[in-house]
Amino acid sequence: MENSVPRFIEPRYRILFWPLLGTFASFGVSLIVVGALLPRILSDFHWSYTAAGVVLAANSVGYFTSTLVSGLLVQRMGLKRVVSLGLALEAVSLFFFGATPAVFVNLALNLLIGIGQGAIEVVVNTSVARMEREGDSHLMMFVHSAFSVGAVVGPIAIGLIIARELPWQEVYKAIALLVLLIAVALSLLPFRRLEGGGASAETEKPKLRSLLGYPLLLFSFFALFLYVGLEVGVSNWISEYFVKIFGTSAATGAFMVSIFWLGILFGRLTVSLIARGTRQGATLFALSLLCTLSLLLAVAMRGALAGGLFFFLASLGCSGFYPLVMNLLGRHFRRSQSVAVGFAATGGGVGMFLFPLLMSGVAQRFGIRDGFVVYVVMGVAMSLFALLISRQVRRSRDEMVSKELS
Repeated sequence: MENSVPRFIEPRYRILFWPLLGTFASFGVSLIVVGALLPRILSDFHWSYTAAGVVLAANSVGYFTSTLVSGLLVQRMGLKRVVSLGLALEAVSLFFFGATPAVFVNLALNLLIGIGQGAIEVVVNTSVARMEREGDSHLMMFVHSAFSVGAVVGPIAIGLIIARELPWQEVYKAIALLVLLIAVALSLLPFRRLEGGGASAETEKPKLRSLLGYPLLLFSFFALFLYVGLEVGVSNWISEYFVKIFGTSAATGAFMVSIFWLGILFGRLTVSLIARGTRQGATLFALSLLCTLSLLLAVAMRGALAGGLFFFLASLGCSGFYPLVMNLLGRHFRRSQSVAVGFAATGGGVGMFLFPLLMSGVAQRFGIRDGFVVYVVMGVAMSLFALLISRQVRRSRDEMVSKELS
């Protein structure tokens, strides 16, 4: 990775790219920390499942609200200020999370954590979209791979800390310190290289209302609405699925969470070699089909080994979906990248909030296998929107070629 990335990035952007890579890795850690520590939190604070669910949902609400607002704020305040404020807010909220068992206090803090994470999501994706060379998706894939690394390594590190019988609140404080150091580092970087002039700068600053007339943006919103709900839902419930349906141990179920994220990581590191230029829309559709068909087969399996294989293939299908959508938005909305990225990411945040609730309700009433059928249906709808995005990208390219020839 060290030797390959520089070939895909302009020299003037390298000083910015690596810190943004680290920022997204820390984002992956901070996003999964609650789930990794949830058994300890429930035990120490004596929260009900309902109380814990409300606290977790607050993060999603903060996130999808922030992604929409942050996209607009970037046009007024610039990338550096928005990401610095988001990181600082996240760091302070992480530091104090768990200081008291009061549900309302922790709900408010997790809401603020989500707001900070939403700002990070918009700024990093917008920045990388501006760095990306025309027709490439390498940098976007690398950055989202860093997120996956954080989601894989984070639980392992947290487990080692817990094994030393340290208070779980120390984990939050350690992550808060890391995030604060990243905030300081980013505040010293020359973000003006991404904001000053050129085709990628948002000089005319179109408003969101004017962008909603573009089908590509609306298709991307709904595609991410379905995708993020599916990805987060499968990740959160796959452990329980293996225990209840396949009769495995809890340790094996937990291991499948890592397998799922390792598949996403592997896919993101390899998909960029396939999805280049005009093939990105077609690759997006192919990945969505792979994810959907693999989930269908995984749910149909009666053995843990076969089920695990198809869940792994589903994770490969998930791998490139989000970064490809972000990259396509960056290419097609040159003068309004932050607004387009923020709006589409908001769709993902809403999906992350709504679909786990829907799935848990179905699983509670009909069983967890039927709950996973919900994700299969979501995959079908996601594939439809991926096809619409692919056709829209092809239509835009044909119109551009037609103008050049006329």
